[in-house]
Amino acid sequence: MPDHPNSTWSGWPDAPGVGMSLMATFLWAVKASVYGGPAQLIDQYGVSTLIHEGWLEDPSVTGFTRRRYDRYVKLITAWATDIGTSPELVEMWLVQRWSARLNEARHGRYTAPTLF
Repeated sequence: MPDHPNSTWSGWPDAPGVGMSLMATFLWAVKASVYGGPAQLIDQYGVSTLIHEGWLEDPSVTGFTRRRYDRYVKLITAWATDIGTSPELVEMWLVQRWSARLNEARHGRYTAPTLF
């Protein structure tokens, strides 16, 4: 696969019927680039946290377009660059933040996310 999208290839494999999450996972695994930066995983819980924090996009990953995914990648990559970490850690934080909010809503108190 080319490193960067160009005029002859969009950077997005033609795979009818393959959902956004699976395609993003494939692109991330092969270390592909998209217009927003290096391809990133995408998780509904992470996107829900972004919406909660004020990101004005469609809240459903299944409704993501290629252009919306590029904006998502650009945002995650920019945050990671700003704080000197990898985009994957930003995504992990987003998902953990969602889990903490859910726990807080269920139990009325905050409990820090754990690995196990």
